[in-house]
Amino acid sequence: MKHSIKRACYIMMGVAMIACNSYDFEQEQYKNEVYLLSNSNLIYDRQVAELKQEGDTIYLMAGLSGTLNADKPFKVALIEADSLFKAYNKSNYDIETDRYARLLPGECYTVPSLEGQILVGETQVKFPVYLHNLDKLSPDSIYFLNYKIDSSRTDAFNPKKDEVLLRIFKENDYSTTQRNVYYNYTSSYVTLLDKDNPLVRRPTNANQVFPLGSNSVRMLAGDEEFGEYKTALDRIIEKSIIVTMGEQTSKNPLARHLTIEPYRTIDVVQLTPFEIYDNTFLINVISTPDGRSTYYKEFRLHYKYRLNGSDPYKEVKAILRMEYSPRVELL
Repeated sequence: MKHSIKRACYIMMGVAMIACNSYDFEQEQYKNEVYLLSNSNLIYDRQVAELKQEGDTIYLMAGLSGTLNADKPFKVALIEADSLFKAYNKSNYDIETDRYARLLPGECYTVPSLEGQILVGETQVKFPVYLHNLDKLSPDSIYFLNYKIDSSRTDAFNPKKDEVLLRIFKENDYSTTQRNVYYNYTSSYVTLLDKDNPLVRRPTNANQVFPLGSNSVRMLAGDEEFGEYKTALDRIIEKSIIVTMGEQTSKNPLARHLTIEPYRTIDVVQLTPFEIYDNTFLINVISTPDGRSTYYKEFRLHYKYRLNGSDPYKEVKAILRMEYSPRVELL
C-alpha cells in the first residue's frame, strides 16, 4: 500500500514538472507597452513653470510598462490632439462655456520634437516643452496642452493611456497657480476718507494672491471681497490691484521696493511710506529666545483706492503675511 502511494506521488510530481516545462511564463509577464504619464483622469499636473524672463521648460513624459526590461528600443511619436480637452470641458462645465479651460496659445510654447526613443534598459523618454510669455495668461483660467500617441509611428502602446492633458501651472517667488495662496492681514487698517463719516476697519481675513509676471502679483484691494470664485470674474476685474517688486532697499537686503497699480478699472494711488507700511516686500525672520526662527513673506502696503469716481477713497495701511519654509522651497 505504501509503495502504491509513493508511486502515485512520483507520477503526480512528474506530471507537474512536465507542465511547468511546457508552460510559457513570459506570456504572463506584464507587456512592454508605451504609455503617456498621467493621473487617473488622464491629466499630468506634476510640473510648475517658473515665471522667468527667459521662460521655463516642462516635459511630456512617455513611459514603458512591463515586468521585465525590454530587450529592444521602443519608438515613440506624439501628435497634437483636442478630444480629451473637449471631453474635460464637457464633463466639468457642460454648458457653462465662460468657465471652459483653454488650450495654451501658440505664442506661449515651443515643442522642438515629438519623436523619441525609449532606449534599452530605460523606462521613459522626455519631450521638452519650452514655455514663454506666460505673463500674458490670465491666472483665472485653466490651460492645457493635449497630446496623443501617433499609432502609425509608435511601437506597441497601451490604448488606455495613449492621450494626456498637460496642465500648465505658473509660479513666481510670491505665489503659484498650482494651489490657492493666501496672505493674512496683520496689523492692518482700512480707513474710509469721508470727512462726514470717517470709518476705520481692521481686516482680519486673508487675501488670495495670484502670480502674474516674474516679479508681480494680483490681489484684492483693501478689505474687498469677490464672493463665489466661480462667478467672480467681473468683481475681480473691478476690485484688484497689481503689486510689482523692484530693487532691494539700501537698508535691508531682505526687503524690496514695490509699486502698486490698478489691475483693470480700479482707481488706486500709492501713498508715501508711513512707519512700517513702507511699500516694501520683506522676508521677515522672527527668532525666539531659544534660537528657533520662523520665516514670513510680507507685503507692507500704503495706498488709497476707490471703485467709482464719485466714492470717497479708502486708505489702506496693511501688512499681508504668509509663513513659509526656505528649506521646502529649495527642494
